[in-house]
Amino acid sequence: MKCFLVALCYLFSSAVFARNPPLLVVTEDLWPFNYLEDNQIKGSATVLVKRILKQADMDYTLALLPWARSYQMALTKPNVLIYTINQTPERNEKFHWVTQIPIKVESNFYALSNSPLANKQPQSLKELRIAALIDSVNDAFLKRNNFNNINRVSRISQSVGMLKKQRIDLIISSENAILHALRNNDMQRSDIVKIGTAFNSKPAIALSRTTPEVTVKKLQQAAIELARQEGLCKIMEIVPNECITPQRQLLSSN
Repeated sequence: MKCFLVALCYLFSSAVFARNPPLLVVTEDLWPFNYLEDNQIKGSATVLVKRILKQADMDYTLALLPWARSYQMALTKPNVLIYTINQTPERNEKFHWVTQIPIKVESNFYALSNSPLANKQPQSLKELRIAALIDSVNDAFLKRNNFNNINRVSRISQSVGMLKKQRIDLIISSENAILHALRNNDMQRSDIVKIGTAFNSKPAIALSRTTPEVTVKKLQQAAIELARQEGLCKIMEIVPNECITPQRQLLSSN
C-alpha cells in the first residue's frame, strides 16, 4: 500500500509538472528596454516581465537572443514568453497577449545627416535601399507598404554600419534602438537625421500560441493585479510624459 501511494503521488506530481512546465523567456538586445550588461539581462521591460512572473509565481529561464531566433521560438514552441514584441494585426492570432508595455515608441526613417534625402517625404522613399531588423514589425511595415529594396539584418548595429559605409540609404528603427546602435559604431546622433515617422508601435509581452491556457490566464491576471496595485509605469520607472495612459495599458485577452 505504501509503495502504491508513493507511486500515485509521483504520477500526480509529474502530471501537474507536465501541465505547467517552466517558461522559456526570450528577448532581444533593445536598449533601454532589454539588453545585456555585466552578463545580466537588464532594462525597464525586463524589470516588468520579472515582476509579472514573480506575481504569477512562475518558474522560468531567461535568454537574450537575436530577434529572429526569439520570434521563431515564440511562433513554434510551447511555453515561450517573448518581449518586447509589438502587437500588430498580422500577429494578433499568432500569440496570446499578456499585457501592453506602457511606453511610447515611434518607428522612424533615418538617413545620414549629409544625405540629400534629408528634405524628402517618407512617401518618396520606397525605391531606396532601406535596412530593417528581420521578422520585426518594421520589416512587416515595409513589406506591407510595398518598399522594394529591403535589406534585412539580424541586429540594428549592422544596419548602422551599412549606413556608415553608404551601402544603404535608410534605416527604419526606433530612436532608442538607433542611439544604442550608433554608439556601437562610433557614431554620434548628429551623424544621422530623422526623415519622418513610419508608425507608432505597441510594445507588449506575449506567449506562444500553444502555451497552456492556465499559464496564459495566470500571467494576464498577474499583469492586471500589478497595474492596479502599483501601476506598470511605476514598476518600470517611466516618467509620466513617456508613459501611455492607464486605460491603454492592458490588452484584451485572446
